Amino acid sequence: MNLYKTYLELWKSGTVCAGFSPRLPDYAIRYWLEQLEHALPLQSKGAFLDIGAGDGRLSLLLLRRFSVRGTAIEVQVNRKAWQPILDRYGHFELHEGLLQNVMDQLAGKQIFDFILLSEVFEHIPPNDVEPFLQRLRALLSPQGKIFLTTPNSVAQGPAEKSHMWHERQPYGHHKHYTYAELQKILRDAGFSVVGHSFECHGLKRKLYNTFFYPVSRVDARFLNTKKLPTLVRWTYRLCSAPAIWVMRFYFKGLARLVYETEKRCSNELNAATMMIVVQKK
Repeated sequence: MNLYKTYLELWKSGTVCAGFSPRLPDYAIRYWLEQLEHALPLQSKGAFLDIGAGDGRLSLLLLRRFSVRGTAIEVQVNRKAWQPILDRYGHFELHEGLLQNVMDQLAGKQIFDFILLSEVFEHIPPNDVEPFLQRLRALLSPQGKIFLTTPNSVAQGPAEKSHMWHERQPYGHHKHYTYAELQKILRDAGFSVVGHSFECHGLKRKLYNTFFYPVSRVDARFLNTKKLPTLVRWTYRLCSAPAIWVMRFYFKGLARLVYETEKRCSNELNAATMMIVVQKK
């Protein structure tokens, strides 16, 4: 089973869809997960590191599909979301705290065959980028790979014009990069870029994301809210089932169009996210 199918199974079980409805899987993540799967080393008995791991959905995928040995770092940990993962996987560690502090603690003690850096790089102040990349080098095995995703400034614009600008949001964005800028930074730090792609095409942002995420959140809220009596919630679940089936069919069909568009048409001019695979020179 590939990452995408595993992800859908986990979503439907409610394991990786915190805040969203398990009745409406996110089918449009297929292209993103394919790029992640292509970046994974083909053979590894080593461990992975998930930096900025959020609620653990990608760590769980890697534990299921890559290695049962892993480590995750998150600034503020949601213990309720992480506890099932920690209970099930004995060779997995979760560290809470500032990235640079935890990475310094790991240096010299562990190396990793795969490092996941999903939507983290934009949060690092430019002056801290070079020492951060040197910490990454120290943690990566000689043949290991890093999968890095970050906003594409050509399509998204500069960080200071984003609603996620760090002066507007705690732990917000400090800088958005072009592919050329990021490629130079990585090469200057001793990494070789071995693959890149672009994800979140304008079609996905406008036709899929605009509708899917609000609908999924609303359904989850009605299913789980404690403000409504249990009988009301179950009545809603039963009465809304036909409408949910129709929406699932609609979003699944739209996701196929999104997938083909991203696979064939995504580039730096129209896609919001850069996806870069690097290894040591």
